Amino acid sequence: MKLDKFINRPVLSTVISILMVILGIIGLATLPVTQYPDIAPPTVSVRAAYTGANAQTVLNSVIAPLEDQINGVENMMYITSTASNTGSADISVYFNQGTDPDMAAVNVQNRVSMAQGLLPAEVTKVGVTTQKRQTSMLMVFSLYDKEDKYNIEFIENYANINLIPEIKRVNGVGDANVLGQDYSMRIWLKPDIMAQYKLVPNDIAAALSEQNIEAAPGQFGERGNQSFQYTIRYKGRLQKPGEFADIVIKALPDGEVLRLGDIADLELGRLAYTFNNTVNGHKAVSCIVYQMAGTNATQTISDLEKVLANAEKALPEGLGINIAQNANDFLFASIHEVIKTLIEAFILVFIVVYIFLQDMRSTLIPAIAIPVALVGTFFVLKLIGFSLNLLTLSAMVLAIAIVVDDAIVVVEGVHAKLDQGYKSVKQASIDAMNELGGAIVSITLVMMSVFIPVSFMEGTAGTFYRQFGLTMAISIGFSALNALTLSPALCAILLKPHGDETSLKERVGTAMKASRTILLRRYTDAIGKLLHPSITLIFTFIAIIGMISGMFSFSEHPVLCVIFVIISVLALLGMTTDKFKKAFNSTYESILNRYKKNVLFFIQKSVLSFGLVVAAIALLIFFMNTTPTGMVPNEDTGTIMGAVTLPPGTSQERATEVLNKVDSLIAAEPAVQSRTVISGFGFIGGTGPSYGSIIIKLKNWEERSLMQNSDIVVGSLFMRAQKIIKDAQVLFFAPPMIPGYSASSDIELNMQDKTGGDLGRFFNVITDYISALNARPEISRAQTTFNPSFPQYMLDIDAAACKKAGISPSDILSTMQGYYGGLYASNFNSFGKMYRVMIQAEPDATKNMETLNSIKVRGSSGEMAPISQFVSMKKVYGPDVISRFNLYTSIKVMVAPASGYTSGQALQAIAEVAQQNLPAGFGYELGGMAREEAETSSGTTAIIFVLCFVFVYLLLSAQYESYILPLAVLLSIPFGLLGSFLFVNGMGSLGSIPALKMILGTMSNDIYMQIALIMLMGLLAKNAILIVEFALDRRRMGMSISWAAVLGAGARLRPILMTSLAMIIGLLPLMFAFGVGAHGNRTLGASAIGGMLIGMIFQIFIVPVLFVAFQYLQEKIKPLEWDDLDNSDMNSEIEQYTQTKE
Repeated sequence: MKLDKFINRPVLSTVISILMVILGIIGLATLPVTQYPDIAPPTVSVRAAYTGANAQTVLNSVIAPLEDQINGVENMMYITSTASNTGSADISVYFNQGTDPDMAAVNVQNRVSMAQGLLPAEVTKVGVTTQKRQTSMLMVFSLYDKEDKYNIEFIENYANINLIPEIKRVNGVGDANVLGQDYSMRIWLKPDIMAQYKLVPNDIAAALSEQNIEAAPGQFGERGNQSFQYTIRYKGRLQKPGEFADIVIKALPDGEVLRLGDIADLELGRLAYTFNNTVNGHKAVSCIVYQMAGTNATQTISDLEKVLANAEKALPEGLGINIAQNANDFLFASIHEVIKTLIEAFILVFIVVYIFLQDMRSTLIPAIAIPVALVGTFFVLKLIGFSLNLLTLSAMVLAIAIVVDDAIVVVEGVHAKLDQGYKSVKQASIDAMNELGGAIVSITLVMMSVFIPVSFMEGTAGTFYRQFGLTMAISIGFSALNALTLSPALCAILLKPHGDETSLKERVGTAMKASRTILLRRYTDAIGKLLHPSITLIFTFIAIIGMISGMFSFSEHPVLCVIFVIISVLALLGMTTDKFKKAFNSTYESILNRYKKNVLFFIQKSVLSFGLVVAAIALLIFFMNTTPTGMVPNEDTGTIMGAVTLPPGTSQERATEVLNKVDSLIAAEPAVQSRTVISGFGFIGGTGPSYGSIIIKLKNWEERSLMQNSDIVVGSLFMRAQKIIKDAQVLFFAPPMIPGYSASSDIELNMQDKTGGDLGRFFNVITDYISALNARPEISRAQTTFNPSFPQYMLDIDAAACKKAGISPSDILSTMQGYYGGLYASNFNSFGKMYRVMIQAEPDATKNMETLNSIKVRGSSGEMAPISQFVSMKKVYGPDVISRFNLYTSIKVMVAPASGYTSGQALQAIAEVAQQNLPAGFGYELGGMAREEAETSSGTTAIIFVLCFVFVYLLLSAQYESYILPLAVLLSIPFGLLGSFLFVNGMGSLGSIPALKMILGTMSNDIYMQIALIMLMGLLAKNAILIVEFALDRRRMGMSISWAAVLGAGARLRPILMTSLAMIIGLLPLMFAFGVGAHGNRTLGASAIGGMLIGMIFQIFIVPVLFVAFQYLQEKIKPLEWDDLDNSDMNSEIEQYTQTKE
């Protein structure tokens, strides 16, 4: 391959690289920043309200007709629904990835329109809303009273009037809810006075509909041929309680009129009295912001922060804003850690390369190639619509080893030519590239082919693989472009010929610098006397440990930082001495000689070698089947969620008292920065006084010690809550790692009753199932917030008595609803918004069953009769929330894997227990992230790996013109993959030690390990290819197959050790990561380092053996065509090995 143009025109080569960097910087500046790619399924939410209805009524009359119509909408994945005793109906429709969220919302809305005629009038009056939004929370913030001088109504409505409208206008916000209530004109009816005047609630509603209206009376003077025209105005809707009090209800016989204020108390109150919030013990109202499907969550959160920062400046005195949950905190901290690791890896790679090349000029060439290739990658990422996320950045870290390898191949090739006696560096570079150009292109194609099959995977795992694989492939492509253009040009410019013969000009230049050279030599000799090579290596080792453990942070460890800097400087100075270089070269030559002898030994003991290959494949299959699986490891996000479930029927006052106890318990934890308590709302339960939620924001990661990570804090809070809080169930859990799936990182089971039977029996079945789950060691806890024991009264109407009295059952039910449930009767305008007018009996008139005696219903004759004459009440027990999953009644069970076990092991335990314990007609479906993990089966992953092998095999077959020789490369790869599994299982075993469980966590065959395995397949194949290439070249020169294998492996030992050790040492900061993103980084680092280390050790010995075997078979089929029979430069080595052999 002729590449001399780039060497002869170095400006052209540098311009190409400069353009790559400029375009990459432009791409980097414009790339969207996200935590992960957009992988959450598009979700459409349908909500309705049936005031006063219980859960079963809402299910039958609202959810059932809506679900029947929505079910089967185009690209639907699954559908869930919830009906509660508060009258709310919520339906969430999840769609397959790739579905257009806008079209999904339109399709659902069309289906909802078809069901409108089947819904109760009270529901259609309020309206059925359809929104596209993710189900997980994008942000939670609170408006709180720092000085406790405002009432809760003012705080709630300030948020509704002044904050929420602005929040909803932010691009990317799907919905924003205040966990509080709007203003409402509350009309508290007095049933005894109402009965005296023979009135029922519907009469009040009718009066409101007549007198609280907007109207358009018209104009005076239109077309009247006069000078002025007047618009006629009507006062319209009323606004103040006094105005509503003056509404005329009826005319009395004595000529007086009965007004609303005579039979009711009126106030500007809350629409409902269900929520109470506190922030750090102060009154507050919390707001939940949901993401719109298909938008950039990171940018949306940044825009929200700006809006809240501006709004905080204009708040009334004493009010403040507290952001309880913000995904960007974890994201930016994680990106900071990855960038720090990237820089550390670059420094460590630079040091390793310098130790091997022992020449700053030679080291600069791969050092320049790394940033050029990596920065250029950002431009292509922008073109193909990727984002700057944790996966693409991790790919950049891993790509360093591959990028530097290409440049090292070029530098080694040029040095080899110079060793042969070339006096012109330019000519040496040209000849070297003529030999290496084809190999670089073919190796690059093989490397990129490893990552092509992953782009065809579907689902969440496919998105992960695609982002990682294509990022790696792009960086490899740019690396090859660098190796073909910039690196040889730099070699021609920077490198010097070997030997002492120089031109006159160079000798004159040398003479001019003689004094400086002598001084420098004396200086380095003095350092060499002080720093023995072994001391230099010790200092280097200490410096690497300091970098891994974060000791170079002056703000955190000023004294240790100075000490480690001094040690690092001494190590670097020691490396520059001739003494160190000679010692290193001597050691390497000794290793090389021993290596060649050992390679010959393995060639002679081919049965042993092939036995190792078979054993490696068998062990790899074993570990692939036994290593715990997972999707994405849980991380310390800086936020902890809490769920409090109180006994059924708990009052609001009692719930507030218990939640205050929990709040005090959390406040005592030193790692906590702020705490938000929400009464009346459950993240994983329902709504009502029996549920409470807590959001705990921890201090920044830098302010917390190693023993204050979120896992340890969760464990501590849970144990203390178990001891102190006796009358409530208190749970703490981490939020989900990937937004858009659920509110919890736990495994979500939707238990289904497909028999259509009684809820009581269903609950008993689930209780037994949960007990069996909790008995498994893989399960930390399995639980449900569903409870069918909420105290209720069953109302029965005596139809015969009603007929005799001329009263219809609907009259009784409407009267009951008006007094006990509340009627949405009208609207009023205030503060630029429209609010509801609610009719309900005063609280004292509805507090117990005896109040039925004072509630009267009007018969056909106009006479009033106690409603208790026509109804009977029976105390029963039932649920406050009823859920359905895919049209079957369901109970949600949340399962947390035990410490030391992964989600994959927990899923296996769940399936086994279900098979053993669930009766016929009962089953479960997974929801949230667990569903994605289960659907990303090991079979799919295995197919992807097989495809990768097939792609590599076919390309190598085309390169070698052989279907046999590529097996020498492919059969060496399992050693590296086995090394990954050994390291991950080893680190996982350390994490299972009780003292280290909370600190190290667990490791599994998750998405991070799998992308490392894919990367290793390419890198290990590359090493093997180069050994085979060099061996094949020597075979074509006429050497025997064995000697060709020995000498080819010896020629590639130095660059293989250099690149492999560069990668291994460069990734050490990942393997020993702590703090933000530690679990994923450790898995990625351990699998990559383990695979590279074990793979390198076995490859350098086994690949020559495989080459000998398969090249022998190949020549039996097709004799080799000799290229050059002159191998005189190898005679001495052949003689050496001949003596060894004899």
